[in-house]
Amino acid sequence: MLQNQEVAAGLTHLADSICGKCPMSETCGDLPMCGDIQLLKRAEELLKMAYT
Repeated sequence: MLQNQEVAAGLTHLADSICGKCPMSETCGDLPMCGDIQLLKRAEELLKMAYT
């Protein structure tokens, strides 16, 4: 079983990977992030808060 820090790092990597493939990634600026990215980043935050 992965440690929570590894899971959080994996979620960060996944979110960054998805954003990197998005054609809007260079120009999105202050536009709302897509729902999937918001969910990944929120899960990462929750994991970090729960185990720090």
